Amino acid sequence: MEEGKPTVTLESDTRSDWRPRLSALLDDFRRRPRPETSRARFEAAIAWQSELVDHSLAAPGWPEEVGGMALSLEDQLDYYRAITEAGAPKHPCPLSFIVAPTIIVHGTADQKKCFLEPLLRAEEFWCQGFSEPGAGSDLASLSTRAVREGDVYRVSGSKIWTTMADHADWIFTLVRTGPPGRSTSGITYLLIPMNSPGIEVRPLRDAAGGHHFAQVFFDDVEVPVENRVGEEGQGWSIMRTSLGHERATAFLADEFRYRSTVDKVFRLAVGQGHAHDPLIRQELATVETGVRQIAANSARALDAVLAGRDPGGVASVNRLVKAEFEQHMHRLALRLTGSAAVLGTRSEGVVEKGRWTYGYLMSRAATIGAGTSEIQRNTIAENVLGLPSHRGEGTRAPAVVPGSPLTPPPEDEANLREALRDILSVRVDTVALLEGVDSAGEHNAGLWSTLVEFGLPGLSSPEHLGGDGRSLRMLCAAVEEVAFHLAPVALVPTAIALEVLVAAGADEEARRIIGGSPAAFVVPVGDRGWDTADLPVLRDGRLTGRVERVAGAPVAEVLVVLATDDATGEHVLLTVDRTDASIIVQTSLDPTGTVGVVSFEDAAATVLVSGVDADAALESSFRVAELLVAADAVGVANRALTMAVDWAGQREQFGRPIGSYQAISHRCADMLVAAEGARGLVLAAADRSPQEPEEAAAVHLATAAALRSAVSNAEGCIQIHGGIGFTWEHPAHLLLRRAVADEARIARPEVLRDRAVGEVLARSS
Repeated sequence: MEEGKPTVTLESDTRSDWRPRLSALLDDFRRRPRPETSRARFEAAIAWQSELVDHSLAAPGWPEEVGGMALSLEDQLDYYRAITEAGAPKHPCPLSFIVAPTIIVHGTADQKKCFLEPLLRAEEFWCQGFSEPGAGSDLASLSTRAVREGDVYRVSGSKIWTTMADHADWIFTLVRTGPPGRSTSGITYLLIPMNSPGIEVRPLRDAAGGHHFAQVFFDDVEVPVENRVGEEGQGWSIMRTSLGHERATAFLADEFRYRSTVDKVFRLAVGQGHAHDPLIRQELATVETGVRQIAANSARALDAVLAGRDPGGVASVNRLVKAEFEQHMHRLALRLTGSAAVLGTRSEGVVEKGRWTYGYLMSRAATIGAGTSEIQRNTIAENVLGLPSHRGEGTRAPAVVPGSPLTPPPEDEANLREALRDILSVRVDTVALLEGVDSAGEHNAGLWSTLVEFGLPGLSSPEHLGGDGRSLRMLCAAVEEVAFHLAPVALVPTAIALEVLVAAGADEEARRIIGGSPAAFVVPVGDRGWDTADLPVLRDGRLTGRVERVAGAPVAEVLVVLATDDATGEHVLLTVDRTDASIIVQTSLDPTGTVGVVSFEDAAATVLVSGVDADAALESSFRVAELLVAADAVGVANRALTMAVDWAGQREQFGRPIGSYQAISHRCADMLVAAEGARGLVLAAADRSPQEPEEAAAVHLATAAALRSAVSNAEGCIQIHGGIGFTWEHPAHLLLRRAVADEARIARPEVLRDRAVGEVLARSS
């Protein structure tokens, strides 16, 4: 350690008390002077990694037997959050954490002992030798050969786009030990010292002006057989395992780095005077949604790794999301610099020392390196969704049934979803729904009774009211499954009315709904949500007014009404007996739901709460209402994905399944990304406590994403089906109708996105 450098002594070698030890080390780090040059920052980052190792605070996700901390998912999140908030430097060689999981899983005891600690301490740097001049993203076509002679391999060939090759001590690489040609068999994984005779490194200049990658030439390079990872010829499967783990664990750390960068973009928008620009606010909402989606995906991927499952599906999705998010974020940041975007990174007058210009140029590599976005879409379509290979290599089984969660949900949620599928798959008649498209909408009373027996709509209601007392997340999962099957029941309108009653403390009416009475919340809905400008009026205990387009009103037995008290001008929540209201049935665009005009003419009403209590009940119940409509949209988005993938796999044109054409398979991949992203955001928002500072923004962004994904996926489903999808007899338009109805049912997505940006800006200020 450098002389005069502040130090902290910690005696414990156990990992159970990691929090106070990390906190003490980070407190000490904060007091240190910051290095002023890039070289000094680089050296400080190396020194910091050794400090972490010395204090048994490195590698939070690694097993203890190889020097890691073996922390749980929640603890790893806390670890990375603390590191990021302290501004501690990240490991100066991120590529090390691609090879490390490979060595941990497939390496020999000697390899683990030799490589892992120097790697952790940043005493040895690594580079990755996968891509070749004739085999970029198509790794199976690699031609670099390794011929075994006794105890060594002789390696000849070249690798390209090798990041940090001019600084690395070692390269982990794939070589062909089997017959020449394009095949994933006969590929072997080797670890090669970069100072080996016969290796030449030629740096390549990138678009940002730096030399971050190079071409590496191997001219009869001798590599000891003991440097082989795994068995000869098994390198392809070893590589796939290591990349899956890398994408799961590295993105977890990226989540906090991206969070910090997004916060800087928000501050840039404020500093440049764009905080109130409606177009910029929509762009800010996009990057804020992206960073939250990455966080949700990362947590699920790491959870799969910790449970011993392959994170491949969600990791592949996150790789694509991350790359395109990074580009969008830096493009927006560069836009926010205004006319200063014409300046080079080192020019006089450049904004923030050119960081956004440099970041934008470097971000172009995000959708190229480690597999282009097009390759990632191939992987998602063929390996995750099970669509036919674009190379004519047959069809793999999907990672999960299309439309199902990419990672297994908690056991209670999985059981709930399965039970509902069993009910709905035999009780929902799509043909009957199509025959009723011209009608005013449908409510299947028999199916409703079955769902009530199952526990809906009171699944998350308090047990003392007769509910099941489950979480809001569980209710959202149930709503999603009901929507997936296009069940013609008034579940969402009833559940919203029930939430309003529970928030208002109206126990008796809440019990009635939990017991099976369909209900509706009678309130005008505009683009901005529940519209309180022109409400029915309560005068001397009697209600007069008219509300149009009330979801579920034609079948409701309980009417919960928001009105204005004529005497005080305050809001009042009340109930009205159905017989005292006039309900005119309107023709619903969505035949799986009902809608109507509700009128009151001097009707008797029962006041529940008024004034500030009514406003508080409205605020809390609107949050739930957003998520319930969002969950319905998630179900629609995933059903559209399921139908599109099924059709793309069976429909043939020009002698091939249409799903083998990348124009179709890539659209299906994007539908999966949208649907799965929306699901993750909705469930993550439902898991949040209403008291959390970021809860409101999380709900708004999740709802906006779900509503958008439902409409775009329903449109995509029709497009992929072609002419048959546009016919009256095909159910694809039922999905589009329900998606469009959802989008107009609670608030417009762009309004919710703007509202979320306002929340983030208010918090940051």
